[in-house]
Amino acid sequence: MQGYDYAENRRALDQDLWTKIIHDDKDALGELFDVYSAELLKYGYGIAKDKDVVGDAVQDIFVDIWSYRKNLAVQVQVKFYLYRSMRRAVIKHITQKQISHIDVSDIAYSPDFEPSPESEWLSRESETDRNSRILHSLIFLSGREREIISLKYYSDLKIREIASLLDIKEQTVANTLQNALTKLRKHLVYTGIVLFLFINFKINIQFFW
Repeated sequence: MQGYDYAENRRALDQDLWTKIIHDDKDALGELFDVYSAELLKYGYGIAKDKDVVGDAVQDIFVDIWSYRKNLAVQVQVKFYLYRSMRRAVIKHITQKQISHIDVSDIAYSPDFEPSPESEWLSRESETDRNSRILHSLIFLSGREREIISLKYYSDLKIREIASLLDIKEQTVANTLQNALTKLRKHLVYTGIVLFLFINFKINIQFFW
């Protein structure tokens, strides 16, 4: 349960920073930015593939948090709030910029993955080789499947948070995640990789909801 404890500790630290921001602590805003800016940039780039759009979106989020800090709810899931804000901000900028190759009604999410410590499957293989095979396998997934995989295993959001973020039912998230993991497992077995996440999903699903 080490990963679970870490996530709970991170949530507590985030809540502390959030409370400090509401009480006019600009250093807390900077610390929150330092914690989440890189993964928000990565998530946003998976949606837009436009560095200017993604950079502007991240900036907007933290400027708005500071500007409207007195109107913010005290108790929030900070990470989920940031991801939801990021998705909305990116789509807003896409619409404003009128990026022709992106259909905001059906975003084909394409992340640049970096495995988390909990996702170390085979120590005998180098990180580069393993990640290369996993990234190659992601082409067999739909944009929505890739996004849900990313949000669940690389951003550590819960199923209910993903459902709210993407405005879909929790059961749809669970089904999509199951289908995506099944596809990945089949392909990764062919290439000699054991997909730990597939097994972990089966065993620990009760912790995700």
